[in-house]
Amino acid sequence: MEIKRIIKQIRNFVKEQDQSGIKLNLYKSVYDFSQYFKDLDLSVDLDKNKEIILQEETQLELGGLNRKSFSLVYPTIELNQIEDGKISLLGPEIQEIKEPSVDFGLFLLIQVKSLSEKEFNNLRLLNFISNGIEGFLIRTIPRKFWCRISTDVIKKNFSFEFLGNAIFYLYKQKFKNLIESMEVLFINSYPNPIDEFMSIVSEIIAHINDQWIKKIEEWRKRIDCEYDWGCEICPYQEECYEIKQVLIEREKIDNIPKS
Repeated sequence: MEIKRIIKQIRNFVKEQDQSGIKLNLYKSVYDFSQYFKDLDLSVDLDKNKEIILQEETQLELGGLNRKSFSLVYPTIELNQIEDGKISLLGPEIQEIKEPSVDFGLFLLIQVKSLSEKEFNNLRLLNFISNGIEGFLIRTIPRKFWCRISTDVIKKNFSFEFLGNAIFYLYKQKFKNLIESMEVLFINSYPNPIDEFMSIVSEIIAHINDQWIKKIEEWRKRIDCEYDWGCEICPYQEECYEIKQVLIEREKIDNIPKS
């Protein structure tokens, strides 16, 4: 897979969508995150905003059961063409959206200094930002990316510009010196561009899926699992997790130097 070629295709895609009449907003990451969040009166901090947003408290849903949606986080050490701090938005800003839900996609590209298998997997777990942003919730359901934004924070001018900055800040807080640069693209309200974008990044998705399948196969061999269904819908998921924790602790004991 040639990631530089794919990134070039993504940039051409964004230009073409802009030329076709779809609104394009371009933002740049702020220099002083703390002051920026303070001015907006919106809290952003690691694990400090764990909350459940009920349906009646929600003004806008991004994605959902009846909407097209995706989230894709891709860490890499292979390129130096990330425009650090760039936030691209294809579609209207949050204050301009009148519907209660919209199609939504998020692509986060991260350049890192090193990339072990563990680092790759940890960086791809976007859901931790849900516990770091006031009034923002990621709902976890298989094969769907689904976010809720509360009425209260939209009244404070919660925006995709703010969301991009919050993501940058939380990733830098969590992964500290590992990250060199980041760039994010949001797409909302337009299902056809989402389909086109997913086609462009199909090689990235296939690469991630291949790694995940290999990991599952290795894990199943370790526990003698013979089921055909995926782990996320397996009725024995809880029991499997408990077995995994036992094996992890066992490995720790085995790795203790013997005197």
